[in-house]
Order: sequence, then structure tokens, then C-alpha cells
Amino acid sequence: MHKVNALLTLLEDERQMILKGDLRDLPSLTEAKAEALSQLGQSAVTQPQLARLQALAARNQSLLSAAANGIRSARQRLDAIRNRDQGVKTYTRTGAAQVLSREASNFEKRA
Repeated sequence: MHKVNALLTLLEDERQMILKGDLRDLPSLTEAKAEALSQLGQSAVTQPQLARLQALAARNQSLLSAAANGIRSARQRLDAIRNRDQGVKTYTRTGAAQVLSREASNFEKRA
């Protein structure tokens, strides 16, 4: 039971880290989870305990996937902002892709 509780605690710690966006320490937590799992394999685990562990692991995996998608979206948005001179990809009413680009301005700034 103690080994199951240790793994439950690690899974809850992982959840809290993901929700807070504190992803730096996840690799060390992964090592601790692997160690806890190896120790868990040497003990008797009931079916309800195993189901709970699986549910928590699946929940954390879902949270990690959502965080990765958010990071990917943010990166794409930042790239689009950096490359705004190349234009913005959009679609017409008929669904055809088109690129809207900024026209060069003839406006001259003077100090």
C-alpha cells in the first residue's frame, strides 16, 4: 500500500506542476515515477488501485498533451508575428488559400 501511495503522490505532484506551468522539473519527476513503478511491480497491487493509477496517469498525459499543443500554438503565433512581412495566410469565401501581405509604404519618417 505504501508503494501505491508513493506513486499516487508523484502523479499528483506531476499534475500540480503541469497546471502551474512548471515543466522544468518534470524530467526528474519522471525518473522518480520510473523508480516507483519498478518497486510497485514487486508488490501486490489490487485491481482498484491499478485502475486509479491508470486513471491518474491518463489524466496527466491529457494535461501534458494540452500543454504541448498550447506551446506549439504560441510558437506558431510568435513565428507569424516575427514574419509578418511575409504575409498572413487566410482563405476566401470559396475556401481557396490566399496570402495577405502588407504593401510597402511610401511614408517617410523624419526626425
